[in-house]
Amino acid sequence: MTARHPFAFTLTALSLLALHTSAHADSDRDRDRDRDRDRTTVVDCASGDTVARALTRGDDRKSLTILINGSCTENVVINRSDIKLAAASLGATLIGPDGAVDVIRVTGSRVTIDGITVTGGRNGITADGAAGLIVQNALVQGTGRTGIDYAHGASGIVDTVTVTGNARDGIAIDAASAAVINSQIAQNTRHGVGVFNNGSARIGIDNSNNPAGNVISANGANGININFGSGVLIAMNNVSGNGTNAAPGNPRNGVSITSASADLIGGNTISGNPGQGISMRGGSIVIGDTVFGFTSVNTITGNGSAATPGGIFAFLGSSLNIQNAVISGNNGFGMVLSLRSEAQIASSTIQNNVAAGTNPGDGIRLAFGSGLFATTPVGSVTGNAGFGVNCTDGESSVVNTGLLGVGPNTLGGVSPSCTGF
Repeated sequence: MTARHPFAFTLTALSLLALHTSAHADSDRDRDRDRDRDRTTVVDCASGDTVARALTRGDDRKSLTILINGSCTENVVINRSDIKLAAASLGATLIGPDGAVDVIRVTGSRVTIDGITVTGGRNGITADGAAGLIVQNALVQGTGRTGIDYAHGASGIVDTVTVTGNARDGIAIDAASAAVINSQIAQNTRHGVGVFNNGSARIGIDNSNNPAGNVISANGANGININFGSGVLIAMNNVSGNGTNAAPGNPRNGVSITSASADLIGGNTISGNPGQGISMRGGSIVIGDTVFGFTSVNTITGNGSAATPGGIFAFLGSSLNIQNAVISGNNGFGMVLSLRSEAQIASSTIQNNVAAGTNPGDGIRLAFGSGLFATTPVGSVTGNAGFGVNCTDGESSVVNTGLLGVGPNTLGGVSPSCTGF
């Protein structure tokens, strides 16, 4: 069994006033263009100025800062590099008039969008192959599709941004790379943050490996969705109450991993999601990583329902390495390994998980040829409504049950069907 998956890298205050009166992020480090008045132009929306016209000014080989006053209704394409689009005053807004066209589409490199509100249009902000797009101190809301979209090899940072009420995903990273930090992603119709098709992301951890968590809540589908060869580092996030648009037979979860990998480093709280806290299908995950030098404790609590039970559900050959986790108070069971999934676990607390529907509230359940390997430090499995550890078939096995720290559970400690490999 692989000890851990290697990686190349690791409600919500929706008030606009709160957004602009908080300490602003500065992911673009105030590039030289911000200090050169000769390279700054102001767009006064009320007088008919447009950002599109401002982008034609100056030498396109040099940097340019465009400051917006008021609300401009236009679709903007930024196809030159070293552009900063920023608010000249509180309330600066870009409104997309055409639902089939992105409000801001970026193809140039090293573009910063700072302190403005983006609404309407198709996607709010799209980086199409653009390197180094930074979106900071902004509000992206009410777009016709995705709030912020990195695609086709694009890269960048989303820092201190509120992304809410968009008709599809809050933030999508599709065959691209981005860090999402210090932000609030809430009430989007589909996923809060989606990482697709060999994408890579840092969610709650910056590019210098400093913790910078997000609130990801009340999104219609999964809070964080990771699929098809993608790899993600996740730290210091509050992922709660997602799955508001779930339908029977189509569950939604806190974190969903399909044929992809994730490192749930630490400091994450995954709670109150009506689907599973973490759902895996043919994926791999590290839960608790001590390499980064901050907390490796992750809390997975109060998730699941009778229709979609459980704190962690790992299916179809998934692989988990778990340490320092707290898996408690989930509905149906704490953790299930199913259909030849496998896990290594140490120093984790699995307690007080409760019955839901036909699921009796086992702390750990193994099914269809799955395996669990316990190591030191010793954990604790106690107070669960079902068995502490329950193997539902003769092909599923547990090694080192003594290191799980199984205490009193309502139906017993380790079920008789659990044997060594």
